[in-house]
Amino acid sequence: MASLELKSVSKSYGRKQVLADVSLTFQPGLTLLIGPSGAGKSTLLRLLSTAERPNRGAISWNGNTARGPWRRTLGYAPQAVDLPEDLTAREFALHIAALKGLDLGAADKQFGAITDAIGLHADINNRIASFSGGMRRRLIFAQAMLGAPELLALDEPTAELDGETARKLGALIVERAKSAVVVMTTHLADELAPQAAAVLRVEAGQVRAA
Repeated sequence: MASLELKSVSKSYGRKQVLADVSLTFQPGLTLLIGPSGAGKSTLLRLLSTAERPNRGAISWNGNTARGPWRRTLGYAPQAVDLPEDLTAREFALHIAALKGLDLGAADKQFGAITDAIGLHADINNRIASFSGGMRRRLIFAQAMLGAPELLALDEPTAELDGETARKLGALIVERAKSAVVVMTTHLADELAPQAAAVLRVEAGQVRAA
C-alpha cells in the first residue's frame, strides 16, 4: 500500500517557523487540511509535492526519500502558479505530460476526458492568456490529474469555481482517492468531510486530527 511519511519535519522562513516537528503518515484516501489563513497548509502541501524541502526532518514516499520516483507519481495543483500565457491549454497539458514521462497519446485522451467532466473541454485549444481565473483553476487541476497519480496534493482546487463545477471537481477527487493518497485544502471541507479518511487541523506549527 502506498504511503507518505513525515518524520519530525520542521519548516521555517527566516525567523518565522511555520511547521514544527510534524510527524504524519498518509495512506490512500482523502485527507483534508483545515486551519486559519497563514497557518501552514500551503507550506505542508509544497513539502509533500517536493516543491520545497524541510529545514529539518525527513519525508519519504513508500519508504524512499529520493525525489525522482516520488515526482513521477505525483500530481500537484498549487494555489497560485504562473501559467505560460502563449500556450493553449492542450499544449500546456501535453508539456506537463512530457515532463512526467507519460505517453502523450494517452495523456491527450485523458486530458480531454478530465476537461470534459469539469466544463473546460470547449476551450482547450484556446490560449491561456484568454482564460478567466476559474478556467485557469480548472486547467491547473486537470494537469495535476494526468497519469492517474498515486499522490495528489491540491491547494484550494475549487477556488473561483461556481458551486456545480466545484462539486464536479470534488467527485473526481473522491474517485481518485479510492486508490491514491490525496491531500488537499478546500473551502468545501464541510461537504467533503464525510468522504474523507481524515481531517487535519494545521495551526501554530502543529498538525493534529480535527
